[in-house]
Amino acid sequence: MEEQDTVKINIKQKKVVNVLIVIFLISILFFSSWMRTTNIDQLKDVTTGNYTLGPDLDPFLYLRVAQEIIDFGEPLNPDYMRYHGAKPYYNFLPYGIAYLYKFLSFFTETSLEYAAIIFPVIFFGASIIVFFFFVRKIFNKRSVLQKNLIAVFSTLLYTVTPLMLHRTVAGIPELESAGLFFFWLSFLLFLHAWEEKDENQY
Repeated sequence: MEEQDTVKINIKQKKVVNVLIVIFLISILFFSSWMRTTNIDQLKDVTTGNYTLGPDLDPFLYLRVAQEIIDFGEPLNPDYMRYHGAKPYYNFLPYGIAYLYKFLSFFTETSLEYAAIIFPVIFFGASIIVFFFFVRKIFNKRSVLQKNLIAVFSTLLYTVTPLMLHRTVAGIPELESAGLFFFWLSFLLFLHAWEEKDENQY
């Protein structure tokens, strides 16, 4: 009976820990999104009142190519806006912005510029979730409480790191925002594959 009671207590403790971790992770996501979107009201052209991107060159290239994808289904070939005879600019970002715009258009009236503005915030939010599971996987040998606390604390530090902030803020759709998501996802999947390989050896 004592062993059964101990098992029940452990199950309850794990459930409590999991609920708290979910709450902490959601709080970090909200905090990260709020921190990265406080500048959206300042991203309006004072002459037209429409949204515009931040002061960086590459995002305007991605925005133009995204507009071509929406209008023609793919980037124009050749791209005369770059130089004569230039090949199309194939990159994930213009496609990501274009399809995010199409997705948002199902629910509300929006602009391509606004989709480009919030693109880095959305993808960094996704990278936060993947990063959390990646760190938790690294410390999988520890107790449930320890590995989750380490993952939450690491995720919080990752969220507020200044080097991450200026490349993942609203209005700057750069490669880092999407790249970080796939970067951590590849490491997480590698760890899962490595663990699966070890189990299959015996």
